[in-house]
Amino acid sequence: MRQEPDHSREPTMTTPSPRRRTLAWIGAVLLAAACGVPVVDEGGSGEGSGGSPNPTETQSLEGAFRYETMDDYVNAVLPMIREWHEGTWPDLPEPRRVTYVPNGASGPEGCQDREGNQASYSSESYEYCGGDQMIYVGQDLLWALYDRAGDAGPAVGLAHEWAHHIQSVVGVTAPQSAEASIQLENQADCIAGAWVLFTKDKGYLELPDDIEDIEQLFPLIASAESADRDHGTLQEREESFNLGYTKGLPACDRFFPDTPVS
Repeated sequence: MRQEPDHSREPTMTTPSPRRRTLAWIGAVLLAAACGVPVVDEGGSGEGSGGSPNPTETQSLEGAFRYETMDDYVNAVLPMIREWHEGTWPDLPEPRRVTYVPNGASGPEGCQDREGNQASYSSESYEYCGGDQMIYVGQDLLWALYDRAGDAGPAVGLAHEWAHHIQSVVGVTAPQSAEASIQLENQADCIAGAWVLFTKDKGYLELPDDIEDIEQLFPLIASAESADRDHGTLQEREESFNLGYTKGLPACDRFFPDTPVS
């Protein structure tokens, strides 16, 4: 992907203070959207950490970042997602904050986990919490995706989590079953595909490299077919993404026709 050249508006991103955590397996990335009762109230928006590169021309994100500069990668990708949001949903609020979580950091989220306990973020996080309308992006999983799926892979992951925010604010019903969760996740993949179509139209997409990156992403994050899975299989996730990428955002309304996202 090529970085948006105008960075006059920086993304809202904060970095929590560090505590010790360990790296989860990459297959745990892009978990279901955290939907629960808010249990903490974090007021205000923090400032970005690290800062993004400031090129005068568009700059490729491929191979431009290291493990130590993953916060800069987030700062480079978010303006492209925010530009899309502003043009697509000008009347809808953006996520309240995108929180970059460095290795060793952890803390409470405004949501509950699957067992009904307060959820927490760590450097292994890659998730949206509807309870506090925040996206948590962990350094370790972010780097694992960037290292294994190229620069476009984790960008699609960020768009997927942003899509969960859109689903939340337009009123898509929080899933009460594994089947409904799969439907929610597949729609988020479709919305992420629509964002990639936007980047293609804007000239940010590097072809064919970025599509090859994305093809590397889905085998890493797809669920195996099982009775208790709550994410799409490899085929489902690829088909959902391609639906948005080839037909645009309106095609993603088919997942929840009564609550359109377009």
